[in-house]
Amino acid sequence: MDRATDTTLFGAQFGAHGVDATGAAGSGKVRIPVGDTVDEQERVVPLRAVADPAPAPAPRNDPATELALEIVSDPARLAPMRRAVVAWARALDLTEDTVADLQLAVGEAAANGVEHAYPADSTGLVEVTLRLRRRRGRRVVAVRVSDQGRWRRPPADPGYRGRGIAMIRAVAHDVAITPGRRGTEVTFSLPA
Repeated sequence: MDRATDTTLFGAQFGAHGVDATGAAGSGKVRIPVGDTVDEQERVVPLRAVADPAPAPAPRNDPATELALEIVSDPARLAPMRRAVVAWARALDLTEDTVADLQLAVGEAAANGVEHAYPADSTGLVEVTLRLRRRRGRRVVAVRVSDQGRWRRPPADPGYRGRGIAMIRAVAHDVAITPGRRGTEVTFSLPA
C-alpha cells in the first residue's frame, strides 16, 4: 500500500456480514487508499476519506401514523384485522403492553360492530381508524370504530358474553360510544 496516498478511516464496516474493519490489533482504524473500493462477495463499497463530509443519512421510511381498515361484518374478518393492528403498532415501536391493549380494545369494539350492528341475514361494514397523535405533549393512539347498523342495548344479564365495552374501558381512556340513526361510533385513546 502506498502510504503517500492513504487515509485513515475510522469505524468502517464492510461486507454483507457487517465485518468490522478495525484491524488485527483492534486499533479502531484501518488504512485504505482514498478512492479505492473494497469488493467483497461481488458487492462494491465506495470508500471516503475521514475529512470528507459525512453523507446525509438516508431518509427513514417512517411507518404510516394512520391505519384505516374497512371490514365486512363477518366474524372471520376479525382475526386478520387484529393482526393488521398489531403489525401497525409494532412498526411504530409501541410497547408490547400498548400493543396488547390496543389489540384487545380495537378487537372488542370491532367485534361489537361485526356481531351486533347488522341483522343476521345481512352484511355491512365496520370502519376502524387508528391515528398516532400528540396530545398535551404525549403520544397517543386515537381510535375510531364505526358501523352503519343499529344500536342494541346490552342485555341486563349478558351471560358469559357482553363484557367487551367493560374491557375497552379498563384499558383505554376517553371512551365514548355514540349511537345514532346512521350507526354507532366508538372512540377512545391509548397512551403510545
